Amino acid sequence: MIVNRHRNNPDFPVWRIPSSVWLLVACLLGIGAGCREQVAGPEAPGLLDACALLKNTDVDAVLGTAMGDPQARQHGNGEFWLSTCNYDVDTADGILGASLLLRPHHVVDGPVKAYADYETGLMAELGTGAALMPVDDIGDRAGWQDFGTSVGQLAVFDGPYQLILTASATANSDQLTNARQLAERVLQHLQEQ
Repeated sequence: MIVNRHRNNPDFPVWRIPSSVWLLVACLLGIGAGCREQVAGPEAPGLLDACALLKNTDVDAVLGTAMGDPQARQHGNGEFWLSTCNYDVDTADGILGASLLLRPHHVVDGPVKAYADYETGLMAELGTGAALMPVDDIGDRAGWQDFGTSVGQLAVFDGPYQLILTASATANSDQLTNARQLAERVLQHLQEQ
């Protein structure tokens, strides 16, 4: 159970939702939008650790505070798997967080088709308001989803992978800017694998 000790404080900024909530949203949408029949493509990659890509030093640098150790989870094995990494820290200004959901997309036609299928699934589940806002120059294809609340996520398709990143807004940067900075670092670490 998530306890929000700030819920009765009218001055508490609502965008400071714990990243564990974001990760739950990302998992539900990432898995739900990918619930079509999956067939392992020729490039189906082996299991990767999301926390090996979303590194503590990168999260600390982007969010501007020491985040501590992440919560890592792995689900599945073989060709069908999901790996998550979640950072949360309670600060004087509220909770800061960042998360990464990583999985193979299994679309034989590649990441651009995987992106289109993902967006189509989101819109089928959540309506046309769930359409992704394209984000240029990240991976093979990327899009930002603003849920109309204080939670947003960056979906990135790169090669055989689907990545969903969330990041808290900070005093100097909004959620998309921070998620984009983390995505650039994660993709660099992915290339080093």
